[in-house]
Amino acid sequence: MEIFSEAQVIGSASVLILTVDANGAVLHQNEGARRYFGPGVQNGPVQWLTLLTSADLPAVESAMAALNSTRLARHVYARLLRADGEPNWHRLQLQVFEDGNACAPALLVVAIDVDECKRACDLHAENEARLLCAFEAAELGAWEWDLEAGDARITPVLAELYGIERDVKCVPLSLLSEKVIEDERQRFVDAVNAALELGGSFEIEFPVLPAGRTVRWLRMRGHAQRRSLTGRPRVFGVTFDVSEIRSAAARLRQSERRYRELARSSGALVWSADQHGEMQPIDGEWEAFTGLPPERLAGHKWLDLVHPDDRDEINTRWAEALRELGVREATFRMRRADGAYRFMLARAVPMCDERGKLYEWFGTTIDATEQRRARAMSEARNLRLAVAMEAASIVIVTLDLSSYVFSIESANAPLLEESASATMPYDEAMSRVHKDDRPILERSIRRLSARQEETVHFEVRIHRSREERWMNGSAALQRGRDGSPDVIVASLSDVSERKRMEIALHDADKRKDEFLAMLAHELRNPLAPLRTVVSLLHRGQSVSDPEPLIATMERQISHMTRLVDDLLEVSRITQGRIVLKREPLLIGGVVYGAAESVAPHVEENQQTLTIDVPRDTVWVCGDTTRMAQILVNVLHNSSKYTPAGGEIRVRVSSDPTHVRIVVEDTGAGIAPDLLPHIFDLFSQGERTLDRSKGGLGIGLSLVRKLVEMHQGSIRVESRGPGCGTTVIIVFPRLIRQDELPGGTEKPMPARVPRKNLKILIVDDNRDAADSLSLVCQSEGHATRTCYGPEEAIQQALSFQPDVALLDIGLPQMDGYELAGRLRAKGHTVPVLIAITGYGQAEDRLKAQAAGFDRHFVKPVDINALLDLLSMCDSIGAAGRH
Repeated sequence: MEIFSEAQVIGSASVLILTVDANGAVLHQNEGARRYFGPGVQNGPVQWLTLLTSADLPAVESAMAALNSTRLARHVYARLLRADGEPNWHRLQLQVFEDGNACAPALLVVAIDVDECKRACDLHAENEARLLCAFEAAELGAWEWDLEAGDARITPVLAELYGIERDVKCVPLSLLSEKVIEDERQRFVDAVNAALELGGSFEIEFPVLPAGRTVRWLRMRGHAQRRSLTGRPRVFGVTFDVSEIRSAAARLRQSERRYRELARSSGALVWSADQHGEMQPIDGEWEAFTGLPPERLAGHKWLDLVHPDDRDEINTRWAEALRELGVREATFRMRRADGAYRFMLARAVPMCDERGKLYEWFGTTIDATEQRRARAMSEARNLRLAVAMEAASIVIVTLDLSSYVFSIESANAPLLEESASATMPYDEAMSRVHKDDRPILERSIRRLSARQEETVHFEVRIHRSREERWMNGSAALQRGRDGSPDVIVASLSDVSERKRMEIALHDADKRKDEFLAMLAHELRNPLAPLRTVVSLLHRGQSVSDPEPLIATMERQISHMTRLVDDLLEVSRITQGRIVLKREPLLIGGVVYGAAESVAPHVEENQQTLTIDVPRDTVWVCGDTTRMAQILVNVLHNSSKYTPAGGEIRVRVSSDPTHVRIVVEDTGAGIAPDLLPHIFDLFSQGERTLDRSKGGLGIGLSLVRKLVEMHQGSIRVESRGPGCGTTVIIVFPRLIRQDELPGGTEKPMPARVPRKNLKILIVDDNRDAADSLSLVCQSEGHATRTCYGPEEAIQQALSFQPDVALLDIGLPQMDGYELAGRLRAKGHTVPVLIAITGYGQAEDRLKAQAAGFDRHFVKPVDINALLDLLSMCDSIGAAGRH
C-alpha cells in the first residue's frame, strides 16, 4: 500500500487551503487554491483579504477579530474571486497556529465551495419571499398544520385574519378553533375532521371573531396528505376573507327584493315581450293607468294608446331593437285613462340565454311628464345663470385632485385667454399666477384638500399676454362618493377695475394724509413770526421802527391767504365753477408777462431765464388771468427746484393748428416712479424735514386742469434725479381773430369819501371783532361790537348803524338769517357787509340773496374794506350788487 505524505494530501484536496502569515500575506496554498486563484497568487506574496469581494470584507474581518480574541476557530460565508474575476461563495474556516515558531503561519484558511448550494438557497428564499408577497397582495393567508405536534405554521396575513399579531409564525391548532364563533365552532370542527378523514382537497366557510373586532367570514381551501415524504401527514392551504362577498350577495338579494317592491310602489308599468315583440303587461299598474284590462293591451294593441304623431317612430324604434337586440329607450306620448296624453319613457332589455339566443324582452314604462317639465325648468335656469355669468364676467374653473389638471368650463374662458372647456396642467396654470400670489392660491388648495376649510376666498393676479388682471375667487371642495376629496370648484371674476380703483383710492388717501401734514407745516410757518410780533407788542416794549414788524405781518398774512386761495381754487376748478373769460391773446405777451412775474424770484435764486418767442404773430384764445397763472406756476416750480446758477429756458413754437410752449430747467429732475403721478393732487417729489421748498403739491394739478379747460394738453419729461425737467404745454392756435364775447364787470361807483360812519360789528370770535373795531376806529368811525345775533338786533335798534359787518358762522342764528332780520326791521341798516370764511361762488350768491351788499372772505383785506367804507354812500345809492 502506498503511503501519502501530509503535504500530498493537502495539495490534492478539493477544498482551498491557504496559510497566511501574521501580516496577512499568503505563505502556502494547495493545488486546488492554485487552480482557483490562478497565476496572480502564485507569482508573489499576496494579501489574502484581496482575494475576497469588498462586500464580504466586514464579515471576514469581524470573524478574524473574534478569532484573535478567543483563539477559537471561526466559520464565515464569503465570496472568493476566481482567476477570471468572478466570485464564488465559500464556507471559510479560520484557525490560528500556535507552535511558537515566528516563521510559522499565523492563520490557516480552509475554504469549501458552496456556491451552488448558496445560490439555490438564495433562489429558494427569493421564491419564498415572492410567494409571500403574492399572498400579501392577494390577501391570502397560507398555513400548514402539524397534526402530531398540534400546532400550525402561519403567514402574517393569516395571523391578521384571525386577529393575531402579524409577527407570530406558529400557533396551537386549538387557538385557531377557538377564534371561530361559538355557534359555528362545532360545525367547523366536524367539517375539518371529515376532510382529514377523506383526504384530498377540501373547502370550508366559517365565521371568526377577532379580539376587539366585528365578525369576519373566512373561507378555507386546503389539501390533506395522509402520507408525505417525511412519513407524517401534512395539511396545508390558504384562507381568505369572504365577508365582502357574503355582504355583497346579501345586498344583491336585498336589492332584488327592493327592486320588486320599488317597481310595485313606483307606479312603473312593467311588461315583457316575446322574440317577435308581442307585449304582455306583467302587473296591475297598466290597468290603473290606461283603464283597460291586460287583454286589451297584449300584443301590439298598446300602440293604439300612443299619440298618432309618435306612433310611426315607436314602431320604427321597436323594429330596430328586435333586429339589433340592444337595450333601447324611447320617449313618446301615451293616453291616460282620463284622456290626457302623458310623456312616457320606455326602456327595453333583451334577455338571452348562455348561447346568446333571445328568449324574452323585459321592460318598464314610466310617466316622465314631470321629469321633462323639471328638466325644461332646469335648462331655463341654467341658461339664465350662463347669461348672468357671462354678463358678470365669471369663469368657472375646476381642479381634479386625482390628476391635478385644471378645467375651464365657462363661456367667459377668453378672460383667461383660453377656449371654453380647455384643460391645463397644474404647473402651467400656476405659472400664469403672479409669483407673489401663488402661495395664497396653493395654501387655499391645500386647506380645501385637507378639509380644513369648506370654502375659501382669495384674490390673485393672472398674467395675460399683454396685461395683468386681478381675479377674485371663491372655491369649495366637491367630495367623491366615498367622501374623499375629489374636485375643487372655483368661480373667478375679473375685479381689475375695482382693484385699480382701490389702489387709486389708497394712494389718494395716502396723499391726503401727506397733504394734511404739509398743510399744517405750511400754516405754522407764517404763524410763528406772527406770534413773535404779537408777543413783542404784548410785552409793551417800545419799538423804534415798527415798519419791519408790520411788513413781516403783512408778508406772512399774504402767504397764508395765498395758501387758502390755492385750496379754494382747486375746489372751484374740480367742481367746474370757474368760467373762463376767453379772448384773443398774443402768446408772446402771455409768456413775457409770466416771466416778469417770476423775475424777482429768479433773480433772488441767481438763476438765468431765457425766452425764445417766434417773431410771427401767434394768437390763442384764452383767459388772460388763467393762462398767466399756468405759466407763472410752471416757471415758479422750475425756479424753486433749480439750484443757484441754474438755467431756465422758455421756447415757443407753432404749427398751423397748435402753439407749443416748452419750459426746460437744469434743476433737480424727477424720479421715474413719480412721473406718472406728477399731476396728481397733493403730489410732490422727495420731501425733507426742513420743507425748504414749501408748497402744498397742488400747483401742477391746478395747471393741468386749467390747460384742459383751454382744450390744451400738458406733459412733463425728465431723465431722472439731477437731470432737469421739461414741461411741454400745447394750446389750440387761433387762426381767425373773431371777436369773442367777453365778460364785463359793473364799474365801481365813484369814490365819495365819508367819515364818522356808525359801524356795527358782529362776530362770535372776540379777537376778530375787537381787532376789526380798532381798525375802523383808527379811521375815525364809531363802532359797536357784538358777539351774538340777539345782542346785534338790540344794538341795531338803539345804535342805528350806517354799516353792519356780519360774520356768517354765528351761533344760534347764522349771518344770513340775521341779515334778513335786520332788513325786516323798521330801522333798516343801509349797508350790510358779509365777513366770512366761506368764499365759493354759491356762498356769494347766497349772501346776495340774504340781503348783503358786499362779501369779504377771511382774512379780510383791510385796505379793500376801508376803501369800501369810504364809498358807503355810493353803495347805498346804487343798491346791492
